[in-house]
Amino acid sequence: MFSATSRCRSERCVSSELGQLGARLHAKNSTLYADQDRLAAEADLRVNVGAGVAVLAVALSVRVSPLFLLAFAVSALLVAMGRGRARQANDVIVQALVIGEVESTALAEADRAAEALGAVPPGGSRPEEA
Repeated sequence: MFSATSRCRSERCVSSELGQLGARLHAKNSTLYADQDRLAAEADLRVNVGAGVAVLAVALSVRVSPLFLLAFAVSALLVAMGRGRARQANDVIVQALVIGEVESTALAEADRAAEALGAVPPGGSRPEEA
């Protein structure tokens, strides 16, 4: 079985590999990639617009009227919505991993390490699948 430390390392490795997984998904399944790319673009737009509105709202509330702080609340909402879209974009890649559309080199290395340690029999099922 994996320790919490090795699982965290695997998750970090997969997280750092997300860009490559997106490119692999584009090569294998353009429909899934289009969904992932649209969600990622929406996330980027919302976060960037939200950050700009936040700066503008603070500056205007200092110079003109404190009522501009209401725009700051809107910007916080935009940033939160953008983070949600980014999570959805990552979920598309995770689902592509689960259904076998793309393969993660980090997860393949973790599986090989688990087999070498005897946690998973070669070519066999994992203990939780039994």
